Amino acid sequence: MQLQSPETPTQNETLPALTTPLDLVAALLQEQQSLSAVDRFAQSHARAGTAAQSNTYRDLIPATAPASGQQYAFEVDLDACSGCKACVTACHALNGLEDDELWRNVGQLIGGSNELPVIQHVTTACHHCIEPACLSGCPVGAYEKDVDTGIVRHLDDQCIGCQYCVLKCPYDVPVYSRAKGIVRKCDMCSQRLAVGEAPACVQACPSRAIKIRTVDVAAVLDECEASALLPASPEPGYTVPTTTYTTKRSLPRNLLPADYYSVGRAHSHLPLVFMLVLTQMSVGAFLVEQLIFSYSSLFREEIARSIRPLHLCAALLLGMLGLAASVFHLGRPLYAFRAVLGLRTSWLSREIVAFGIFAAVSSLYVAAACLDYAGAGISDFWQAVLGTCASAAGLLAVFCSVMVYVDTRRPCWTLIPTAAKFLLTCLILGIPTALLVSLMAAALTDGLTSSTVMTQYGRDLCWALVALVTTKLLLELSLLAHLRRRQHTPQKRSAMLMIGELSMTAMRRLFFGIVGGVILPVVLLAETAITAESYQPLFIGIITLLVLGLSIVGELHERYLFFAASVAPKMPGSAAT
Repeated sequence: MQLQSPETPTQNETLPALTTPLDLVAALLQEQQSLSAVDRFAQSHARAGTAAQSNTYRDLIPATAPASGQQYAFEVDLDACSGCKACVTACHALNGLEDDELWRNVGQLIGGSNELPVIQHVTTACHHCIEPACLSGCPVGAYEKDVDTGIVRHLDDQCIGCQYCVLKCPYDVPVYSRAKGIVRKCDMCSQRLAVGEAPACVQACPSRAIKIRTVDVAAVLDECEASALLPASPEPGYTVPTTTYTTKRSLPRNLLPADYYSVGRAHSHLPLVFMLVLTQMSVGAFLVEQLIFSYSSLFREEIARSIRPLHLCAALLLGMLGLAASVFHLGRPLYAFRAVLGLRTSWLSREIVAFGIFAAVSSLYVAAACLDYAGAGISDFWQAVLGTCASAAGLLAVFCSVMVYVDTRRPCWTLIPTAAKFLLTCLILGIPTALLVSLMAAALTDGLTSSTVMTQYGRDLCWALVALVTTKLLLELSLLAHLRRRQHTPQKRSAMLMIGELSMTAMRRLFFGIVGGVILPVVLLAETAITAESYQPLFIGIITLLVLGLSIVGELHERYLFFAASVAPKMPGSAAT
């Protein structure tokens, strides 16, 4: 923008009388050089010294520190915000952020009518909530809320880059830095506030739209029950944000974020996709093993002992692969041992501890089965105890996995659908794993044939697989029912993604699910309906292998959609996570 010279008229000066078209052009050119808010701000800096400039911000920060029961908070004057993004630039420059890393965003609210449209600029940053979700969800204690100022700070040296706070925060505040492998966020320039200096965004705003105020915590808690932060923003009752947005105007009731109707995929979190599928497959394999070998009399003892070690080793290997995959989601994997520090409040810490217990108990169970096969094992009673404990620990770990996502309070990750999907994945992948391992053992063991496996329990497993896969596919397709809703809810946006940007992924998921979980098991049932003498062990083994392979691919697609289609309410102008 061009600064005004002494000869340039200000906005308050009257334009000369217009007599010719040339006068009109000259008047318009003269008007373009009038001072904007940014120009007036820059000119005041040019005229004033450093001492005078420091007095400019005295009314933008509290004169005293917060008293007991109070804390610092942002106050944004919507009438003054022009959307110039000077606050964004100042925050970016002062904190040395990366090119695509923003701690403050500027968005738009639009509404009104065709005759009187309304555009409202909104600047947003961390709300330094009274009950911050990022703090309670962090598994390593990398957040702290200052007891004196109420400022929520991120401890960069403690962070392991798990990004769970990004999912937990409903306001899209924490930002992941790939270069540093950690998450970072606004701390209200606490070091500047401590010496009586305004934060960068406050000091840079040319129209003084951003201020720092002290608020009463009790009053904010009361108000959060009856007022929304901004139109279409997340409900404040979850984290109780302290930022206040003020206006003297009567805003239209249909005011919504400018990007309210835009639909974009969320982060897919591929390492977590593999981690969840493989660990749930492992738990499912242990559950099916308990059902077949421990709580039934389908096999003679010597046959069961020959199959179980192979089955359990395969199940344990799958679990270990899943846990190893989760490490690739961390920005700083060498510090993963810290992830149990948040056990008191974080479901992610509880999930990690639960899977650690599952890995330990299942390893003991596998070792006991292998020793028993070698003739040096423990008693059947203690093997049954270990098997039951391993299955119980696996179910506990899967429950913690469910709660990790339910605790984010995203509308698409509610308790019952999420728990149903995760448990169905356990069984859908555990059944063909058990069947394939049994058929492999039949090929390597005397006294056991594929016809025996299929006759005694293979057919029942196939029927169960068809029923479970059908149930899960119907559960996933039920999301499309939200397309009929008038309101543009997060569930409707997710459904729009499923038939739009993510439609090919959704179609592949249906294809692999139907072929691997319905058609091929029916082929197995048709083959084994023939007399036992005409069984083709090689054919049955290949079909079972295909069932398992296609089921795994289908579940990976489902879990990818679980993340990529998880739309949640967000602040105006903030990026999807």
